[in-house]
Amino acid sequence: MRYVVGLVLVAALTVGLASVSVAQGSLTPVSFRLNFVAVGLHAPFYLGLDRGFYRDVGIDLRIGEGTGSATTVRLVGSRSDLFGFADGGTAIIGIAQGIPVKIIAPIYQINGFAIVAAPDAGISKPKDLEGKRVGVTPGDALSALWPALVGANNIDESRVRLVAMDPAAKVPAMLNKQVDAILGGADDQAVTLKQRGLSVAVIRFAEYGVSTIGLSIIAHQDTLTAQPALVRAFLRATVRSWDVARKNPDAAIAVEKKFIPTLNEAIARDHLAVAISSLFSKGSNELMKSTDKDWLDTVVLLARYMGVTGRFGPKHYYDQGFLPENLPAR
Repeated sequence: MRYVVGLVLVAALTVGLASVSVAQGSLTPVSFRLNFVAVGLHAPFYLGLDRGFYRDVGIDLRIGEGTGSATTVRLVGSRSDLFGFADGGTAIIGIAQGIPVKIIAPIYQINGFAIVAAPDAGISKPKDLEGKRVGVTPGDALSALWPALVGANNIDESRVRLVAMDPAAKVPAMLNKQVDAILGGADDQAVTLKQRGLSVAVIRFAEYGVSTIGLSIIAHQDTLTAQPALVRAFLRATVRSWDVARKNPDAAIAVEKKFIPTLNEAIARDHLAVAISSLFSKGSNELMKSTDKDWLDTVVLLARYMGVTGRFGPKHYYDQGFLPENLPAR
């Protein structure tokens, strides 16, 4: 897995304070695992790394690419990485199964998941997947929520041919007509395919009964207990990074290109535009802070379709108390 390493400034942690002061002679390395290979939606993290936002709070940030949200949840749960970027629904499922992590900042307050269908496949709603070939990646967030989409839309799953493939194979599979549709991201494969000339239909999960908290920052429960100042510092830099990036998306993409030379800037800009459109739910007004209703709706949906235990309330899965005060408004 590829890592991008930030320039190091020495730092000293003051436990219990809301900030981490930079002081010569100490160092706080932090590993951060993405949900997927680096694309445009990840540009805000690279912007923060490049502009020194993490360095300013005493953090030497290492960004590692991922292979799916479920894998990222496991890596953070095993302490292989200190923080992770993963789908909220997938994180909740992992927590219900005993993985000791919590969601600490819901960046996408609505998920970006979608059915991405070929223009000639006759697919305009989830039910139309019956009789079709659908590309999926076992272990990613989309596959984890597939049963919820099936249940919410009365899909006869026995009539859908799921074709397993690596994430990077989804776009070629669509272009080569090996599948009729894929489970992908409105902010990812859908954009790439349109840039490649395929006028795909984009059917978002959130519009068909599967509206859940989307991509979020997660951390191990022990990290929250033992290093609260570091958690607050990381979130402060992350909020700053996303706030600047949403106001300056072209600059964010230009920065990411420096770290990821193979990045297609035109595609990445479209990826980031969809990400920015997912930052707030209908009822939310603060960046990275979801409403109680959004959390409850997410947990209820997962309990109904994914077998998430009902013995825990929504707050078992998240803790927004490490976020800065006076968060940026919508």
